[in-house]
Amino acid sequence: MFRFLRSVYLELPIRIKLQIWFMPLLIFTAGCIGFISYSTASNQVLEKIRQSQQNISSQTIAHLDYLARDIYDINNYLWLSSELHDLFSPNENFSSSGVVYPMINRLMITRQYFQTLLIYSDTHQTIKFNSINTNDIMEYEEFKKSEYYTKTLANVGEGTWGVETKAFKLFVGDESREVFYSKMLTNPGTMAIEGLMIIGMNEENFRKSYSSSQNENIEIIILNQDGTVLSDSNDAWSGRSFNDLPYYDHIPFGQVNWSSNNQDWIVAHSESKETGWHTLVIQPRSEELQQLNKIRWLTFGLVLVILLINIPVGWYISKLFSQPLMRILKSMRELQMGDFNQKVEIDLKDEIGQLGNGYNIMVMRIRELIQNVYESELSKKESELRLLQSQINPHFLYNTLNNISWLLHRDGSPETAEMIQKMSDFFRFSLNQGADIITLDKELKIIEDYLFLSKIRFGNKLTYSIETDEHLKAMYIPKLILQPLVENAIVHGIEPMEGQGFVNIAIHQMEDEVIIVITDNGMGIQGELLEQLNSGIKTKKTSGKSDGIHSFALINVRDRITNHFGAQSIIEISSKLTFGTTITVRFPKKEEPLNA
Repeated sequence: MFRFLRSVYLELPIRIKLQIWFMPLLIFTAGCIGFISYSTASNQVLEKIRQSQQNISSQTIAHLDYLARDIYDINNYLWLSSELHDLFSPNENFSSSGVVYPMINRLMITRQYFQTLLIYSDTHQTIKFNSINTNDIMEYEEFKKSEYYTKTLANVGEGTWGVETKAFKLFVGDESREVFYSKMLTNPGTMAIEGLMIIGMNEENFRKSYSSSQNENIEIIILNQDGTVLSDSNDAWSGRSFNDLPYYDHIPFGQVNWSSNNQDWIVAHSESKETGWHTLVIQPRSEELQQLNKIRWLTFGLVLVILLINIPVGWYISKLFSQPLMRILKSMRELQMGDFNQKVEIDLKDEIGQLGNGYNIMVMRIRELIQNVYESELSKKESELRLLQSQINPHFLYNTLNNISWLLHRDGSPETAEMIQKMSDFFRFSLNQGADIITLDKELKIIEDYLFLSKIRFGNKLTYSIETDEHLKAMYIPKLILQPLVENAIVHGIEPMEGQGFVNIAIHQMEDEVIIVITDNGMGIQGELLEQLNSGIKTKKTSGKSDGIHSFALINVRDRITNHFGAQSIIEISSKLTFGTTITVRFPKKEEPLNA
């Protein structure tokens, strides 16, 4: 399908192609303008709505703080009343009852929103005031089993707020709900707990006090410090937990980010410093955006008008460009077919004429570049041929060394004969009958011969060790990938140092990966050069600095490992000046022989 569409597109006239590219740009531009206009208008509307909701939230909190302070004043007034404390003392003064009850009646009757007051005590009968009904109240012992008693007892000095539910009713049989404040009643002198005071408001009247004049789309929710819904303007959530609300995707109350925006709801939040209450003012976002539909339709109409105007204009303009561009396009197709002698004749002096001249220059330079590449490749092949021819010479060399070794044995020079024999073995294993892929076992023999010859040269200055997993010795690897790394360790690390030198070669398998670690305690590598070497290995380039031979060996090993084991092969160098160098080589393990 794609090939078919592509072939159809390639066969279209240049005028239609310009239209194909030009019209989407017009649509995109007009659409962006409309989208930006719509987004700007909607953001302004939403911002005004948010500000309005925030004002409602702040006003609601201020109103509720006023009610709460009034309740706190009543509580403090009664707490400071000596007559009330006399009622709960062991030596009760019976004249105190005649003072306390009228005092409570006066306090509650003068308050518009407060309907109930209960004072529980273990030493006195419950004091009850209810301006709505005379229903029986919950017994003190029953109240002690509730979570509100536990919270009140845990906050002796501050008290706690709550709301009645179907399962928890202060007034038995009362269908209405109470929003109440409970606080332990303590003796001012001894601070001993004498009882518990509850001051309540009818939830319906409480709700009307903050929501009577609000928009029908707006919902106001009042939350306690622990996330309990004390009241809401729709009378749908009172007494339930914050986690039941759908507006914050049921996030736990303590983890809510109040400043975050919701995609479906516009939410304003305020928190009272007086009570710790949270006020949420909520309304659906979609209903508020309906008034912006006119802008949306205007944007759509604008796009249509732009299209109707620009289709004929674009068709005419494309004609001015089509003829010279078609000549360039035809020439380019010929160039793609391999004709690098193309040249376009264009008499225009404008940008199209400059395009044609630039195209002609490009074709000429491509032709020159191809010639240069051809000559470069030819030179490279000649170099490789010379290198191949040079490999023939070592055959004669190690055969000659074998003869010399035999003569030295015969003449009584076994140590020199062994040295010559090791050198002969080194050349023989290195050649390996021209094969570029050998087993790890043969590669280690090359390394052992090289280290043996190096130890003869350096004497006691050089020691070495080779550690390898036995099962890895049959593995096939590119020939001479270890010897250059070991040679670098000796020549650049051990030889310049004055003390005892040590080289360790460790080869192990970890899962499906073979890891080769070559470590020396030599001179180490300076930080800048080390960084250049590692960078050169990763970027497939040599360092270009004075240590070119050193970096050339690493690049050569990297290229051969990558060619045989794939791009997942890794070479890493770590070093510390005067402490030594570690080269780590990693590549996937392959059991079968690799192609040379």
